[in-house]
Amino acid sequence: MTTATPRHKIVDGIPCFSEDRYWGKAPKEELEKALAVIQEQGWDEFRRRYKDAFDATFEENRADWRFPIPLSRDSVVLDAGAGMGRSSIPLARVVGKVVAVDPSFLRMKFLKLRAEKEGLKNIDVYVGDLFDVPFEKGSFDLIVMNGLLEWIGATDKYTEPREAQLAALRLAKDLLKDGGHLYIGIENRAAFAYLYALDHSGLRFTSYLPRPMADWYCRLRKGARYDTYTYTARGYRKLLSEAGFGAADFYLVYPGYNCPRITIPYGDLNLLAYVIRRLMPQNSWRRRLASRLAGVRPLLVLYRSIFFSFNIIAKK
Repeated sequence: MTTATPRHKIVDGIPCFSEDRYWGKAPKEELEKALAVIQEQGWDEFRRRYKDAFDATFEENRADWRFPIPLSRDSVVLDAGAGMGRSSIPLARVVGKVVAVDPSFLRMKFLKLRAEKEGLKNIDVYVGDLFDVPFEKGSFDLIVMNGLLEWIGATDKYTEPREAQLAALRLAKDLLKDGGHLYIGIENRAAFAYLYALDHSGLRFTSYLPRPMADWYCRLRKGARYDTYTYTARGYRKLLSEAGFGAADFYLVYPGYNCPRITIPYGDLNLLAYVIRRLMPQNSWRRRLASRLAGVRPLLVLYRSIFFSFNIIAKK
């Protein structure tokens, strides 16, 4: 499935196709210490000390978006931007092979150790990204981009962030088998939450701004371009269409794509209204506001347009 290149090297049994690019909420040094704890004192001590400190949850519901996709023990899955395996591990329990790729060596080392702990011999890990690792065309039944597409624009391989995203989607299409699926978990550019939360840029309101204005603002405040593009549902449809995908299925995800407790087909307003009235947390001003919106169809459509995040499933 892969071929060696002059850039290819093996470190601790992990093929590396690019230089290590660490990312994570905790400092790199903390993850190094945590890996040492796993190897010297075991997993129980790791869980006692760190729990979910590195986004290394042992809950396996992050991949619950998979159910509309026909997967079997013959399926081969590419988890692009796999992180510490919150999708790779549960997927490996139901498919034949998971290929996990991430630019962080330490996160891939953690995933390799976790797979060994779980007795999962069908996970291969690589350091790199979609642009680095030379997979053959038509290799995968499913490609996973969970929390990845918005960060692809940060690459230095392309001048424009959208150009990089299109290139990644086109590459994903080439890597899929005929009839294969692409899954994307990602935020909505117009999400109401961005009125009070930071955008991926680390600044407020940049997702709402026109791209040139957001870029100017980021350069002024951070000295770097704005490159973490998200889109509305319409924008994602356009992006996927330009990349060569046909019609895609969109789902609203509550509370978010990282924890898909409830998924609602984008076009099913009746189900959305039911979820708002019955299943959202009772004691919150958001629920009270949303319940009122649910009774008025135009307002329900508006609420859908500012929902926090999407699950997107496209077929080759």
